[in-house]
Amino acid sequence: MANQKNKMSFEEALAELEKFAEILKKDGTTLEAAMQSYEQGMKYYNYCNEILNSAKQKIEIYRKKNEE
Repeated sequence: MANQKNKMSFEEALAELEKFAEILKKDGTTLEAAMQSYEQGMKYYNYCNEILNSAKQKIEIYRKKNEE
């Protein structure tokens, strides 16, 4: 999944995160399934967070360049 995840767009990773969140919300989800969904969801959450932080840094660099 690591290689596949790195090729994903933000939108694709977010969709995967939402999929795992929906599994966690379902009634009758077993503890094992919930734990697996949580672990997978956290991987996608962290990946999305990395993308957002990178974008934030780029925006900050562009903003500082425009102020000069």
